[in-house]
Amino acid sequence: MFLKPFLPALAWLVAVTFLSVSSNVPMPKVVLFSPDKLAHAGAYGVLVWLLSWGISKSKGRTTTIGELLVIFFSATAYGALMEWVQGTFFPNRFFEYDDMLANAAGAFLAAMLYRPLSKIARPKSKV
Repeated sequence: MFLKPFLPALAWLVAVTFLSVSSNVPMPKVVLFSPDKLAHAGAYGVLVWLLSWGISKSKGRTTTIGELLVIFFSATAYGALMEWVQGTFFPNRFFEYDDMLANAAGAFLAAMLYRPLSKIARPKSKV
């Protein structure tokens, strides 16, 4: 099944979406390395990692740099969309540029680390 490698990423995307639109999450004051910003970076970093892993599994090879760029920009755009949705449709939620920056930073870090770390984790084949 083509979608099977992407199920973890899809489940994570649903979780990120739910947390993004939940009005019960308190909004902390803006601090660059606050737990809130680290959570944003971590959530989008995990999203990029899981999407990259899904591509690697479905294609039987490591994710290319071009694919990582598409994943990074897609995750960053999705993070911006979620910020807009929060500020537009959900009371007690706000559109925050610093949250978008944290989303993009986490996505970028995961995209940069995926190839080197996946090469370390992949066992060498005996030929």
